[in-house]
Order: sequence, then C-alpha cells, then structure tokens
Amino acid sequence: MLLAAFILLSQVTQIVEPYTFREDQGQTTKVVLKNGLTVLVREQQAIPLVSVNTYVKAGYFDEDDRISGISHVIEHMFFKGTQKRPVGEIARETHGLGGYLNAHTFYDRTVYDTEVEAENMKKALEIQADALWNSVYDATELKREIEVVLQENNRKLDNPGAVTSEKLYATAFQQHRMRRWRIGTPEGLRALTRDDIIRYVQKYYRPSNIILSIAGRLDIEETIAEVVKLYGNIPDDGKPIERDNGPAEPEQTAVRYSWQLGPIEQNHVALGFHTPGFLTDDARALEVLAAILGEGRASILNQYVRDEKGLITSGSANLQAFQNLGFFEIDFETAKPLEAQIGVLAEVEGIKKFGVTNEQLARAKALIAQSRYHEIETVSGMAEDLAYHEALGDWKRSLSYLRAIQKVSADDVIRVAKKYLVFENLSAFEYLPESVTRTLTESDYLQAVLDKVASAIEQRAVQELPVAAEIPSADDSLTHDLVKPVEKRSILRGPDVYIIEDHRLPLVSFGLFYPGGRLYESPKNAGITELMLRTALRGTQRFNSEDIARRLENAGARIQVVNQPDFFGYLVDGLSGKLGQALEILMDILQQPVFQEDDLEKEKVLQLARIKNLRENNYAYPVSVFMQTLFGEHAYARPAV
Repeated sequence: MLLAAFILLSQVTQIVEPYTFREDQGQTTKVVLKNGLTVLVREQQAIPLVSVNTYVKAGYFDEDDRISGISHVIEHMFFKGTQKRPVGEIARETHGLGGYLNAHTFYDRTVYDTEVEAENMKKALEIQADALWNSVYDATELKREIEVVLQENNRKLDNPGAVTSEKLYATAFQQHRMRRWRIGTPEGLRALTRDDIIRYVQKYYRPSNIILSIAGRLDIEETIAEVVKLYGNIPDDGKPIERDNGPAEPEQTAVRYSWQLGPIEQNHVALGFHTPGFLTDDARALEVLAAILGEGRASILNQYVRDEKGLITSGSANLQAFQNLGFFEIDFETAKPLEAQIGVLAEVEGIKKFGVTNEQLARAKALIAQSRYHEIETVSGMAEDLAYHEALGDWKRSLSYLRAIQKVSADDVIRVAKKYLVFENLSAFEYLPESVTRTLTESDYLQAVLDKVASAIEQRAVQELPVAAEIPSADDSLTHDLVKPVEKRSILRGPDVYIIEDHRLPLVSFGLFYPGGRLYESPKNAGITELMLRTALRGTQRFNSEDIARRLENAGARIQVVNQPDFFGYLVDGLSGKLGQALEILMDILQQPVFQEDDLEKEKVLQLARIKNLRENNYAYPVSVFMQTLFGEHAYARPAV
C-alpha cells in the first residue's frame, strides 16, 4: 500500500512539475520550462535592483537579403504596444517603476533589457512578458518606426569608425551575410510589411529560441514561480528551427583591399583577418593577442606605433567571435595611412618572428580580467553575460572564461598569429577625406604597403618588468553580496576622502580630483587642462611614459583623465590586491611631472586629433554647439579638448 502511494505521488509530481530541467549552482539557477524556454536566475542581494533580460537567438545572420534589417525593426517595435497596452504605455509604466528599457540587435542575437528597483521585479516581468508574447506590430506604427530606423542609419553613416568597420566586412566577406550593411537599405526596409514581421516573429520569437535571464536582489523560488505563471503557458511545438544562415564564406586566399572617400577630417583604417568561432581554444589565444596589440597605454599599438613612431593617433584591436565564425580586427586613425599600415603590420610580423615577452602576456591577461569584471559589475551586465554564454551552449562557460584566458601561453599567441594573421588572409579598408587624390588598386596596395612590411620589422631589447596583478583563480565564487554605505573621512591638512566598500568583485577604483580646471580657462588657453593632464602621464622625474604605462598596467590598473567643467584629476581603476603599486605611480605623476617639450608637442598632435574626432562625431558635436549657444563666452561653452 505504501509503495502504491509512493508511485502515485511520483506520478503526480511529474504532472505538476513546471519545468523539464533544473540545475542549481551557487547563486545561479537554470530551469527549462515545458515549452522549451530557458530561464536563468542569478541572486545578488547587494544592490536593490533587478534586471530582466530577454535574449532572442536571432539577428542579422538570420535574415535573407529581402528582409535584411528586420531584426532591428522588430527590436524597435517590441515596446510599441500590446493588446492591452497602447503605444508608449510600456515605457511609461516602466519609468513609473523607477526603471528603464534598453534593447540592441547584433549579428546573432536581439536583446531586450529592463532594469528596475527590486521591489518592482514582478511588475516589470509582467510588462516584459506582455511585450514578448502580445505585441501587436501595428502596420501604421511600423511605417513610422521604419523611418526612425532610417534616421538611426543616417547617424551611423556619420560615424566614421562604424562606416570603416562595416566597409571592412564588405571587403573581407564576399558570400557570408556579414558582408552586408547590417541595418539594411532604405528601399528594403520601406518594403517590409506587417506580414513579414509576423512571420519572422513566429519563427524566432518562440520559447525554445529564447533565454530569459534575471539577475539582482530577488528570491529564486518566487522568481521561477512568477516566470512559470507568465511564460509557461505559451505553446511551442518543440521542432528545431530551420535556420537560413545564408551561404558560407569560402576560404580567403589573397589580400583584399578597398577604399572610400567621405566627408571626414581624418584617415580611418581597418585591417581584418578571418578566424574561427568563439568556442575554439584558438579564440582565447586571439583575444590575448588582441590585448597585447591594443589594450592599454603600454600596448604595442599605443606604445610603439603611436607614441614612439607617431604613425597613428589612436588604435585598437579586437576579436569579433560568434559560434561558428570569427574576425580579428585592427582599427586606427592616422595622418599617414600607408606608413601606418606598414608599421602596424610590421608589429604583427614582429610577434610572429620574435614572440611576446612574459610581461606582455601577463599584462594582457590582467587587463582582459579587469574588463571582464567590469562587464558583470551591474545586474544588467550579469544577466546578459549569463544569457550570452547559455546561447553558446552553457552559461557555466562564463565561470571558466578567465581560467581559459590564464591557460594561454606565449607559444599559443605566436601560433595563432602565424596561422591567421597572414597576408593571404588580410583584408584592408581605408576611409579617407574627400581631399585625398590618390587611388590604389589591390596590386598597388601590395607594392605600397605589403612589400615594405618586412624591412620595417624591428627587434627590441626591452628589460622586462614584473607583473604584480593577480587574477583570482576561482571565478565561480567571485561575487560577494556586500556593499557598505558611503563613508567620509577627513585627513588633517589633506583632502576629504569618500569610501564605498564594495566586495562584489575584485576591483578597486581610486579617484583624486581638484576643483577648477576648465572653469578657469580662457578663450586663449582653452584646452590647457586636458593638455596638462595628458602630458603629465608622459614622464616624471623617476619614470618616462613607457615606464608609467607598463608599471600601472602591470599592476592590473588603468588610468583615466577626468576633465569636467568644474573639476579635474585622475581615476585609477584596476584589480584589487596590488593597487598600491598603481597608486605609487599616480602620486609620482601628481608630484613630479616634468612636462618635456617633445612630450608636449606629441600630446598636442593627439589633442588636435581629438578635436577632429569631436567634429566628426554626429552626436557629440551638436551637443558641443548647443553648449556654445547656451553659455556663450562662459567656460562651460568650451569642450574639454
């Protein structure tokens, strides 16, 4: 009789169980509802906020050419009214909860995020669920919103960096959908109908293709119960989605080059190389290589190509990696585009030929770790990070990411550079001012740039400095729910000190600020505060520019110039544990700057480039003009540079 009762109880449990899978690990719980919806819940009690992140596994890669840009249009329509909430009501209700809405579309995903005070989580979840399942996608509203998207597209055309990157992709990819201008074309977008929207939504906005990630001050069981109530009754047939990812990209076998003239003031150059996807071991080595090249003031691009040789005014390197596709990109601005490309490619060849130092390797890993912690510092960042890794196969990859970075060796970096960063895999795009008169073919580019790289390779004899930064070994137990209130301490004959003790992540920020600065500038010396702050970083009585950059970043820290209308100073931000070394450098900068004449001239060149950047920026420049109109001759009217 007892056995029969147990069997009956088991059967009842199976019937009422609201999900088919559950996994609890630390502060995170994953469940899969019966309709296939994956739910991730992360409990973080320190901050009274909650983020509700709806991660749809569909983006630009899932659009055929006729409906190119539809993912982004749906993103815009998502909060434009449901069966019970008219246009504008979702935003009004969310703002009434003390929250905000955000969304973005990328090649492989569309993400919707709501962040509210923790006590309003259930209401925010209901609003998000209503938008997800009950949006009406009104045809009239669709036409209006397409015009909004086209205005956004025009703003992007006024962003030289964005144009350069997307034109590089059009050069590098001849078949794959990454070659397209991802927002779409005016003709294509205006041709979209409500039926197109509905078909796309029905195909991809289904429970089994969505990850709901919730992070913040919450109760896990109550949150799961609310999700089951709001999301669990939506049907899904369980059949795999037949994705149309378009043609695969054939292997590149020769250099590709393109250029374009535009209404810009500086030369923008982008170099790119095809690589494997995010899940490969090579991807971690490529990320470390990108950090060695472009992360921080002591990186190769900034230390050698910019500061030592003066070939660029800014530069960066990064890996764009998706599940089955990767692309390694190097971007820079320069007054000498051909010479700069020779210099940059010579540095890449130098890595292949001479390797990287232990200092460069360890410093790159420390800066990657610092960036990684900042990505998950907010509840929104944590929620999206969990969803991102779950979409790639397992949210727990988030926990092991830094361990994988730590395993990368110098030999790994050299190997991936030799394997992927080769001329036959290179694509180059130049975005040049309309005043430029030269034109190059691919054959001309080979002669003008690639044929000169070998003779530009240098081997440097650099005395290595120790890297003191320590990356915690177990990143699955990093976050601790403890944030103390602001505490004020006064130092005798010294500054007031404000302290927030935050134990959630192994990060420390230290800011030192002075009143005044731009407030006391005149029209004749406008920009001098910025120039002073940046030139001071180029040398003290004890250290030169390279020493300062290396010692700061070897401690796992970065230094930022802060130049506001009423105050100025520096912010040192880095990994906890060894920040004392970084603060020692900061004190040296503040107390013993030397302001060498040649350093001042170098910094003037960079500041003039920042002025050009401001004029090229279609968002910042109108704001600057508005401030001039508002404040007239007052110092507040002038930009920092």
